[in-house]
Amino acid sequence: MENLKLRRLEVSPPAFTAHERPQLSREEMKHNFALQPVDTAFGSSREFLCHCVRCKWTFKVNPDRGAIVAFNNIGEPLGGVEADRRIETFAEGPCPAFAGFPEYDETREAQQNPHHGILQPILHFLGLDHPA
Repeated sequence: MENLKLRRLEVSPPAFTAHERPQLSREEMKHNFALQPVDTAFGSSREFLCHCVRCKWTFKVNPDRGAIVAFNNIGEPLGGVEADRRIETFAEGPCPAFAGFPEYDETREAQQNPHHGILQPILHFLGLDHPA
């Protein structure tokens, strides 16, 4: 058997000051989802678990019914104001993993437009909200 010698590559992140760091765009601050289809019976509606790999928030999405359910960190469905707050960030962000960045607050304030209903974030996430 051949012995391989591995060498460690030391890479340091670029050193930016607060004024030199490139500003993140709205697109860059969205959730980064890993999708998992939920096993359902034949003929039932499609469902997906969407888990953000940045902030660890999980959503269950049913595009056929137009429903999004937000979950807490132990897998229980959330309700009330916290669920609404998380669902509002589903399609457009910003992901709370960027909460320490100055542009996070700017993006959240820009998001504060009239709510388009629960179906709008699902359609946007699936790319179905644009006219053909």
